[in-house]
Amino acid sequence: MKRRAIAAVLIGTALLSGACGCSLSDISKDNMLRPPKTMGDEAEIERLIASHAKGGYTLKYPKSGSNRSAIIMHDLDGDSHNEAVAFFRDKDGSTGVHMLVMADNSGKWEVTGDVITETTDVDCVDFADVTGDATQEILAGYATYTASMNFLSVYAYSDGKITNIDAGQNYSAFYCGSLDSDSRAKVFTLSLFTTENEARATLLEYDESQNALVSQATVPMDGGVTGYRSVAFSNLGDSVKGLVVDGLLAGGDMNTQVLYYDEAQNRLRNPLHTDKESNPTQRSSTVVCANAGTDMKYEIPTVTSLPFNGKSGANSAADELIWNRFDVRTASLVPVTRTAANYSYGYTVRLPESWVEGSFTVLLNENDSQMSFCEWNGDSPGVRLFDVTVFKSSDWEQGKDTDGYSLIYKDNRFAFAFVNHHPDSAMALGDDEIKTAFSLLGKGNAANGKS
Repeated sequence: MKRRAIAAVLIGTALLSGACGCSLSDISKDNMLRPPKTMGDEAEIERLIASHAKGGYTLKYPKSGSNRSAIIMHDLDGDSHNEAVAFFRDKDGSTGVHMLVMADNSGKWEVTGDVITETTDVDCVDFADVTGDATQEILAGYATYTASMNFLSVYAYSDGKITNIDAGQNYSAFYCGSLDSDSRAKVFTLSLFTTENEARATLLEYDESQNALVSQATVPMDGGVTGYRSVAFSNLGDSVKGLVVDGLLAGGDMNTQVLYYDEAQNRLRNPLHTDKESNPTQRSSTVVCANAGTDMKYEIPTVTSLPFNGKSGANSAADELIWNRFDVRTASLVPVTRTAANYSYGYTVRLPESWVEGSFTVLLNENDSQMSFCEWNGDSPGVRLFDVTVFKSSDWEQGKDTDGYSLIYKDNRFAFAFVNHHPDSAMALGDDEIKTAFSLLGKGNAANGKS
């Protein structure tokens, strides 16, 4: 079956409140640029950096994560006033990267800490309360000379002073958030396979006696994953939270791994990845896991091909995109919703529960602008039930080839419409059923009925 180029859809990295992280998949920024001259506190901070640097400086921009500025404002000590964290190299390159921490002392900005790391680049910066003392620690990731591998440093800020928390972890990406009722954030480090490292996930937790983040558990990950497309903390049910990881494979496919700490077995688990069986989530589409509601339970897509016969006159059959919940008790996927997917135009149509597998198919025309929902008679399509067609918005407004169609949704580019052939079939749907089954990928049913 011919597969078309698939548009990237849905979310980037949506995390639980209080969760954060840094991923290889984020787009880099030019770390040689300096921001425009600023006024007020920002200008004073820049002057302080300039006076502290030796013979000029070059700001270093984190390459991934949500904090991409070289000068980051964040309340570290919980006093409702932001401190400033800046990363730069001296112009002459004689030292590594400075992490300069500055605080406003009675209206005047002062340097409270300068940590120099022997590296050339900053990978990622985030903040989390890993110690449980209601302050925010600085989690800074720095580049190494090994591709796809960085190292994590963690710093506490208290009483105007910076102290080191030993982390000692190399990683490809890291994420942090609360997994239980404990106020302390836990840290997941994810490592891609290299000739020097196995693909693994490690769960780190703060140990007060050692003043360090220590490994609580590790678990193997899929060594075929070459990068992370989307990572999110998710409620998995039964009061268990974990990490849902969408990974890109070398051949262009994608799969999902679910990481969580099993208290009963006292180990970190990754049940969708085993050495003996293929991952059931492997798919050729770039659809990522999504939180369809407000419960922060991420649904995981699996894909199957609908029946197709090249003699049908259609170009191909659509994928059946099934959204699943992960069941912690059985460590398996439980189907929630079945849909037919149109990746080219970014929408799905929910399939009725009454439609039995093998009794129907969804055919796509040459440019994927029309999906035809049909009965399937074992080896060929049967009765044509209804069509969903995509028009240019300008063509729809001019009524070009739109006779018989009813509008589902329209934006400034496209109009999505349907024609119901109302066949004498037990599988026929009503007009309202067709309209409410339509969803834009990544927007749930928010678009239904709007024009």
